[in-house]
Amino acid sequence: MPTRLIIIVLMFAAALVGGFTLVLPKYQDFVYTQSVLAQKEEELNSKTAYYSKIQEIWGELEKYQDVLAKIDSAVPNDFSIPVLFNYLQTTAGDTGLIMENLTFEGVAGNKVKEISIRLQLAGDYSSFKNFLSAIENSARFFKVGSINFSFSKGKFIFNLGISTYNY
Repeated sequence: MPTRLIIIVLMFAAALVGGFTLVLPKYQDFVYTQSVLAQKEEELNSKTAYYSKIQEIWGELEKYQDVLAKIDSAVPNDFSIPVLFNYLQTTAGDTGLIMENLTFEGVAGNKVKEISIRLQLAGDYSSFKNFLSAIENSARFFKVGSINFSFSKGKFIFNLGISTYNY
């Protein structure tokens, strides 16, 4: 019986050693794969939450699309001298003024650029008030910096310093 017991113990020990050498690496691979899977699921959940937050913010911005369009027209991306000249010339003519001189004095600023303009307009005072009202109510943002006027040859001469902006 002792021989039989020794054989059983040796077989049991061999089975344990064989089990550990064959099963333990597979078990370790299984545990590692589970941890990688948990990490990837956490990463996926994080990205899903991130993209849903972006989509929520995008939906909020969609509500303000008309306001953003107004801001974009008030402070446009591109600056075009001919377009601005045409606007000022047309507005002056529509309000009963004659544009006698227009000078672009320069562009200053890094992100938001300020364009300084000097205008010389001729006409009566009510037309000048209408011109100021028109540029104040325009979609583009104008800032009046200075106004000087004189009376010559039966009409007022208005020297106007204005600024507009773009980015």
